[in-house]
This record gives sequence, C-alpha cells and structure tokens, in this order.
Amino acid sequence: MASIAIAQAPEATPAASGLTTPWTAVWAWVDLLPTIFIAVGGWIQTGTAPVAFRFSATAEDSLARRLTRIAFSLLIVLLISTRFQKVLSVCRKELLFLALPILAFASVLWSQNPSHSLVDAINLTLTTIFAIYLYVRYPGKCLLAFLTFAAAVSLLISLASVIFTPSVGIDSFQQNAWRGIFGQRNNCAVVCVFFLLLALHYRSRTFTRNVLRCSVVVLASAFVLMSGSRTGWLLAAVAFALTLGLRLVQRLGSLDRIVLLMGLIIALSIVSFLIASNFDQALAILGKDPTLTQRTVIWAEVLPSIAKRPLQGYGYSSFWMGLNGESAHAVLVSGWMEGQAQDGYLDVLLQLGLLGFVPLLWMFVRGLWQAWGTIQGRVTAAQVQFAIVTLLIVLIQNIGETSVLLPLGIPWLYSLLAFLVLGFSKKSAGAV
Repeated sequence: MASIAIAQAPEATPAASGLTTPWTAVWAWVDLLPTIFIAVGGWIQTGTAPVAFRFSATAEDSLARRLTRIAFSLLIVLLISTRFQKVLSVCRKELLFLALPILAFASVLWSQNPSHSLVDAINLTLTTIFAIYLYVRYPGKCLLAFLTFAAAVSLLISLASVIFTPSVGIDSFQQNAWRGIFGQRNNCAVVCVFFLLLALHYRSRTFTRNVLRCSVVVLASAFVLMSGSRTGWLLAAVAFALTLGLRLVQRLGSLDRIVLLMGLIIALSIVSFLIASNFDQALAILGKDPTLTQRTVIWAEVLPSIAKRPLQGYGYSSFWMGLNGESAHAVLVSGWMEGQAQDGYLDVLLQLGLLGFVPLLWMFVRGLWQAWGTIQGRVTAAQVQFAIVTLLIVLIQNIGETSVLLPLGIPWLYSLLAFLVLGFSKKSAGAV
C-alpha cells in the first residue's frame, strides 16, 4: 500500500482545552449545543409510538423540526467559520472525508425521494465538517475532555427526562425501557456505550474532571442496563474487553504480543464453534429468536433490491419509504414498518450502492491500518486508544443495527473523529 505523509495535529495546550478559561468555557457550551443536536438525531422523541421511521424517507418533517434543523445548521456554519482556515486545511489533506457527502448530494439525481436525499445530504455534510471543526478546536487530549463534558451534560438531561418527563425519557412501547433523550432504547444503549467508552479513556488529575468522568461511567452504565437492549449489553462487554485488551497489548513486548494473539485466535475459534453448535440456545439466553427479531428476514428481502441497483443504490437516505417504492416488498414480507435494514453495510448499499460502499470500506481499512501503526510502540495517547476501540465497536455494531453514514448520530460523528485522530497521529505517519 502506498504511503502518504500525514500532517500532525497541533499539540494540546491548557488554553486549547475549551474548558479552562472563562471565554473558552463559553465556547465549550456553544459547541455543546450542536453536539447534543447530533447526538439526539436532530430531534427529541416524545410519545409512545414506534420510531422506526425517524431516519427514513417517510419521517414526519414538521415546521418545528425544519426550524430547529435550520437554526442548528446556521450555528454549525457559524462555529466552522471561526476555525475556517484550519478546517479547510484538514479538508484539503483528507479529501476522502468529503467523498461520501459529495456522493450523497449526487444521489439526488437518481433518488426515490430527491428532496429527502438533499436535506440529509446537507445534514451529513454539516456533521462531517463539524467533526473536523471539533478536531481542530480541541487538539490532542482536549478532544476527550470536551466529548466527556458533552456526554455528561447529555446524560444528566436524559436522567432528568426519565424522572420528570417520562413521556420523553421512558419508552412505554418497549417495556418501559429507559431511552433518555435518544428516541429509542437500542439507540440510547448504543450512544451510552460510546459515552462509557469515552470515560474509560479520558484521564485527568483534577478533582472536578474526575467527578465528571465518574458521572459519565455511572450514568452511561445505568442507561445501558435500564434500556434493556441486549445489543447495548453486548457492545458494553465488548467495549470493556477491547479497552482492557488494548492496554494489555501496549505493555507487552513483541514476542509476548504474538503469543497473546495466538491465544486469542484459539480462544475465539473455540467460542465461535460452541456458539455455532448451540446457536438457538445462545440466542434464547439473550432473549432473541432464530431470526434475530426479524433481522435475517429483512436482510434476505433487501438483497434482491441491492441486486437491481448495485452501482448507485436508491438515493441517500431514501430507500425506506414504507409501502411506497422499492422498500414495500421488504416491509410486507417482514411485517415490520422498518426504517433501516438492521445492518449498516446493507443500508449503505441500498442508498449509495458500490459507489458509496467502496470509499466507506476504504476509510475503515485505512483507519485500522493506521491503528496498527500506532500500537507498535509501548505508549499510545488516550485519544488514539479511544479512536481504535471506537472504530472496532462501530464495525461490530453495524452488523445488527445501522449507524454508519447516518446524517445525524453519535456513532458516525465519533467514527469521523476517530479517522481524524488516527490519520493525523504522529505514530501513523507511515500508514496508508
């Protein structure tokens, strides 16, 4: 693989943290607003109805939502303008970052729902550039400090919603599961796993920030547990295992790492064999049926649709239109009014075809290759470790849920930040 020169991020300084002086503290609160807006997917869900269509082409687009979206879009543009030159410099070095938003705009030409594709392409572009803004605004370990701060505020608001406005914080449609301000219990659990991951990697010697970190650990763990989401429980366990495993690898010598890797391969092979041999029993323990709550049915039904338009798909964020368009067959067969394929990779193929899937795949391959370059040394910065585990969690999570390439969402925002951290890491200078 060809090597390219990777620019280095500016070193972190106390004044750069956004959390130390009165003026920068004000900016941190301003930056917090669009961060939470992205975390909740652009809208705080109320009521007890299912939210399957929240990200679909049939989602209600009320005047209130439009005004909210416009207001936050303008705020994001304003914030980006304060760091325009630095953001532009990163964009020039990471042109691949802009490939997917540009393709989303282009898909309006063949979309089943051009207006919806256009709106979400704008949202995707703003989320992408806002990720770059956060990266240059909070260099080095300051990025984790800001994200942990944002996570703490989001979790406190979510806890308040559970206690004082249960129509928002509790999903009575799904066994009174906690969902906070994140719309649905699975989405809440996934977001809180990433918040937990942040707290596991954020390190500080000050009392106030340690209280902040511990608050995120406690609240994120509580929401993952109370969501009742088996997906969230499994992801949390994997996040813990990957975090501890990465720290262990960092302490080992080269030979010890090879021995550990061989041991892990053997152990995973044995576990995989046992699960495959007792698949139904394993699913029963997790409270799942053999179809993984109709997931396998949905996967089977969308494959013919992908085969019809393998190159370009059906338009960004515009495949799932209920009983209209190409999604009608999958909805009728599965009996679910779904707004996603329950698999991020299939959804990318449905929306943007191979034109979108190939650059997305390359971003992850390159990111993991750069991650491998960073762990060759004995010491890796906390933000780099966070980036490595984040990409692995996103790859795993998208097997059974969709979060990659969503126009608004924490998993994709954190993925973009992870790509930036790894791409500009000093130790990844020789990576692809």
